[in-house]
Amino acid sequence: MKPQHWVIVAAFLLAACGTIAKPISEIEVSNMLPSPVTATPVVSGDPVKGAELFSTFQPVAGIACSTCHRVDSEERLVGPGLLHISTRAGQRIAGESAPDYVRMSILEPSTYVVEDYPDVMPKNWGKVFSEDELNDLIAYMMTL
Repeated sequence: MKPQHWVIVAAFLLAACGTIAKPISEIEVSNMLPSPVTATPVVSGDPVKGAELFSTFQPVAGIACSTCHRVDSEERLVGPGLLHISTRAGQRIAGESAPDYVRMSILEPSTYVVEDYPDVMPKNWGKVFSEDELNDLIAYMMTL
């Protein structure tokens, strides 16, 4: 049974018990339903390890990802804020998934420079992170 049907059934049962004085309209029912959830793209990495990598200073790059990117906001720090990146990245390039867009943005940051942002991201992340670490990092970002 669909979730909205359960709400209607519950309303009728409560009405039958005399606890609801008026019928529930479709608008009221729709307001009781949870908001649709956007599916987070599935990535093979470990988001917990990725969160640690994101915040760890990487000597080869001379910086940590968290130095330039917020994770709790879409607002600019130096680079774009990454909150909701799994949704935004999936809409940037037609036919390209969010994880693929993020991977390319990390490995070849000059390929996709967000409008009005300088092209200052280190270009050596492919030497900093192993393939597994890169997957962990992307898995973490897909949870933001």
